[in-house]
Amino acid sequence: MALMSFYLGLAALALLAVLHVHASPAIIVPSNITADERREFNISQRIDADDSDTRERFDAYRVYLSLEPPGWGAGPVCWLSYAEDLDTKQVNITIPADVAPDETQIRISTSLYKKGQSHVNGYSYSIHARLLGANGTWSQRELDGRTISDENKVSCWAFGCVRRCNERYYTGDKTRYNDETSEEKKEACADQCVKDLNPRGSPGSGSANLRPMPSILIASVAVGIVLRIL
Repeated sequence: MALMSFYLGLAALALLAVLHVHASPAIIVPSNITADERREFNISQRIDADDSDTRERFDAYRVYLSLEPPGWGAGPVCWLSYAEDLDTKQVNITIPADVAPDETQIRISTSLYKKGQSHVNGYSYSIHARLLGANGTWSQRELDGRTISDENKVSCWAFGCVRRCNERYYTGDKTRYNDETSEEKKEACADQCVKDLNPRGSPGSGSANLRPMPSILIASVAVGIVLRIL
């Protein structure tokens, strides 16, 4: 019992440390956002200049699009801006029209990370906004409550293509795994989408040009935090 209490105490301290980092990001998002329209949004991580511990652990943040397929919860599906410096507060973003059906309720998410490392620390969410002028269609895999992309690998410009790969090779099996051959074909198809459509110079893209396309996004008061156990 004493040992269990000790480990629970450590877990609580770790959780409080993460909450301290994630408690205050401000993501300001309008009630309506037009797809394929570039605009500037205000996003503040609100990390004090003298917070050396946090600034040693993290030096950037990533911006994501979060979707809620009918009947399921919200989660990041693709990145809108791969790397923003920690103190950047104005982010220019464009949300592609094919990421979701017209008038879908979306959220913008952010996550802190250390440049050069592959993992992120958790997610903070904006309030809902309505995406206007969109023309995407939910895939059956999404409607079945399954993930179709790696949000840290797939940009929102490649997301529609990745969705079509899932639709093409999804067998309709609602168990944890599909036919292995179909999964391999889907992954190869998705990798090609990333190579062809991710902004130039971003991870996985087929171009060495380091000048990125305009990043994407929106903002609002952060209302939720999803912590990922690393």
